[in-house]
Amino acid sequence: MSPESLPTRFEPNDLERRWQAAWAQAGVFRAPDRPGPPPRFSLILPPPNVTGVLTMGHMLGETVMDILVRTHRMRGEATLWVPGLDHAGLATQVEVRRRLAKQGVRFEELPPEQALLEVEKWREEHEKRIGEQARAGGFSLDWSRYRYTMDARSVRATREVFVALYHAGLVYRGERMVNWDPRLRTAISDLEAVRTEEEATLYYLRYPWADGTLGGIEVATVRPETMFGDVAVAMHPDDPRAAESVGKFVIVPLAHRRVPVITDAAVDPAFGGGVLKITPRHDPVDLEIAGRHPELATPVEIFDESARLSGEWVPAHFRGLDREKGRQRAVEELEHEGVLVKQEKYRHSVARSERSDAIIEPRLSMQWFVRMKPLAEPVVAAVRAGEIRIHPDRWTLTFFRWMEGIHDWCISRQVLWGHRLPVDHCPKCGHDTVSVEPPTKCEQCGSAELVASPEVLDTWFTSWLWPFVALGWPEKTADLETYYPTSVLVTGRDIMFFWVARMMMAGYRFTGKRPFSDVYFTGMLQDEHGRRMSKHLGNSPDPLDVIHERGADAMRFGLVFPNPTSDDGSFGPATLEGGRNFLTKLWNLVRFTLPNVPPGTGPVAAPPALAKDSALEDRWILSRYRHAAEEVDAALASFDPTRAATVLHTFVWHDLADRYVEMAKEALAGRRGDRAQRESRDTLLYVVERTVRLLHPFVPHVTEELWQALPHEGEFLALAPWPASGEAPTDPVAEVEMEFVLEAIRLLRNLRSEEHVPAGSIPPAWIRPAGPDVARVLESQRGTILRLARISPLTFLAAGDPAPPGTGSRVAPLGECYVERPPAGPEENEALERERSKLHDLLEKTRKRLADDGFRARAPPDVVSETEEKARELEERIRRIDDHLKPGGSSPA
Repeated sequence: MSPESLPTRFEPNDLERRWQAAWAQAGVFRAPDRPGPPPRFSLILPPPNVTGVLTMGHMLGETVMDILVRTHRMRGEATLWVPGLDHAGLATQVEVRRRLAKQGVRFEELPPEQALLEVEKWREEHEKRIGEQARAGGFSLDWSRYRYTMDARSVRATREVFVALYHAGLVYRGERMVNWDPRLRTAISDLEAVRTEEEATLYYLRYPWADGTLGGIEVATVRPETMFGDVAVAMHPDDPRAAESVGKFVIVPLAHRRVPVITDAAVDPAFGGGVLKITPRHDPVDLEIAGRHPELATPVEIFDESARLSGEWVPAHFRGLDREKGRQRAVEELEHEGVLVKQEKYRHSVARSERSDAIIEPRLSMQWFVRMKPLAEPVVAAVRAGEIRIHPDRWTLTFFRWMEGIHDWCISRQVLWGHRLPVDHCPKCGHDTVSVEPPTKCEQCGSAELVASPEVLDTWFTSWLWPFVALGWPEKTADLETYYPTSVLVTGRDIMFFWVARMMMAGYRFTGKRPFSDVYFTGMLQDEHGRRMSKHLGNSPDPLDVIHERGADAMRFGLVFPNPTSDDGSFGPATLEGGRNFLTKLWNLVRFTLPNVPPGTGPVAAPPALAKDSALEDRWILSRYRHAAEEVDAALASFDPTRAATVLHTFVWHDLADRYVEMAKEALAGRRGDRAQRESRDTLLYVVERTVRLLHPFVPHVTEELWQALPHEGEFLALAPWPASGEAPTDPVAEVEMEFVLEAIRLLRNLRSEEHVPAGSIPPAWIRPAGPDVARVLESQRGTILRLARISPLTFLAAGDPAPPGTGSRVAPLGECYVERPPAGPEENEALERERSKLHDLLEKTRKRLADDGFRARAPPDVVSETEEKARELEERIRRIDDHLKPGGSSPA
């Protein structure tokens, strides 16, 4: 086989499209319906939202998943990776609403049927684009099992779960505090409420005494328009004013209602004047305080669903004003009444809706909830017992803290798009019928005049069922029987609670089993300015653009190397360039290998059987490969793809390409005899072919192309056996001996540079080995050292031999190395004098710092040690320059 089998230049685009088409046509990634006995490996793709297209964050997670999936498939396990799409109820409706607004159309004014058609149109467009992106990334999904969270089976499963929880008393309807988006007029989840620090005005108001006594109580608030909903003012029990104030009443300004003064430990004495106005329907802390004081009046609603002032407690001339206008008018009238004491700037945390950017209104609202504590208890026990493992382990404590303080989950949304609540209301008797099948009459009074609930379920209510619903539940499908529980979930840690924990709860509740055995949390990608990449910020490039420019494999490798996939890290041109450079290195390595494969060579079945007297580099590279393969297996078993990628990068780039190939060239060319040539060829082919296999899960397209050019067995590398890490021999003696050789080459190369040997010169060199074993190894590898260090001749010195004159030297554990320094001309001497002057000035500053007793007393010990080492290094560099400037002088041994 000739190198012309592969193009000279590595160009990814055509070959990536070609292999994606070939894999798809052959059904390489379709999991068997009825596989043989275990082991099996399965996972679900966290279904991307149809709100838009995939981001680089999605590509990170899917790359990690594909590495695991391809590895297990090559190990011969029945492997299933289920793709899917999330309808993303509210989020999708917001995007459609935004698009229609640009066309001058209000979503809310469309007939429901037309509005839903617009949503479906959006879904079809974005579903296609998301599929294109996933396929372009080379992700080995089983597209024959594609699922959608609004398909018929998902709708049925969602209704069954709601009904089952309702009849078990775990779903209920009640009035609770929720995050209310007044622009979209719906409750939203905590995930959709984004907190930011914003400037506001803190208003100090005087609430006059109700008995007409002069004065009153001073209250600070950023929201004076909410005073119409006040039911009390509260102080901390330790406040000195409490003894004479509690039990009295004050008048709410503008509303002119009497409210009592109370005490409660939740009041922050440091905020404002230490007095809190209690508005239970619009502040969670106020609601808790009111709950501890049943004597207070039952508050009425003071805002409508659009956050406009309304209700009987609100003065007529304020009704209909939004919060901002209501605040402005309230301030004007408070000032007019003489109860506005002062105003000051105040910075505080403000929750805004991620979907509309409206300021969230904490609102006491009638909603549907899931009781979470009973569902959380078996999950906490399972994680504690190790039945489900979290990676990296540092997130386990965070998981426990949230689970043990869990609150009930608001699952109802007041929007059009989503799963309708399976609830039908009877106007005649007021009963709600909850059933899987839509009822024809009220189950309580028999009336046929039922009104279906206009509300829909939170998107997460379908997503939390996904590991088993995606496999066919509630039907007892073959996939559910074969591939559930799934093996691993890979996702971002930002949805640890909103999705991951809930999936665990649903799994145990509805299947009696864990949904997966392991959870791996990826980090958050950042741009080169340290900002998190997101669709919201617009700083995440379209993956298709990245793939078109650099290739899918370069993108994949850049996502897992060098930044750990479990940590937040930057991603940009530099990482992409690094990935592309590595693939080019691999490409050229295989191109170098092909001419060294004799015609008719069959697939490599086993490592070559080398003898003790075989070439050191052959024995060494086989042993190095064995260690690399073992490390890759260990890293993937512990869900550390970056460590695996780092091992492979180091092995390919340094051990295999830069060291072994250079050392083996003489043997490969036949200049050491037939046996050496045969063994080097066999070793090179074995190591390269197995390394290409190990790299396949990381960079599938280029490795498939390269593997096809090498002698191989089977139609696709994607289905080839995973290399058995134990098949190659280990040779610790060869590894130790090679370290002597590599160290000698490194030292001699450094000396060439330090002594300013011209690039084209081949200077003589000397080595005084540290002992007979070192001497034996280095003498046996004299030719390799001469060629790679670019020296000649190489003379070995005995222990008592004097140092060669006119040389630069280095001392290392292997012994002492010397290289002849070239004669220095006037220009070089001037440059060295200038360098010496700079180094001398820097040395004086360093010595002065070390002479400062205060520095030694205050600085950490490692900083002091580092400074001392810096001084020694500067002294050595100056000494070397002095030796170089000394005519005929030599560095002391």
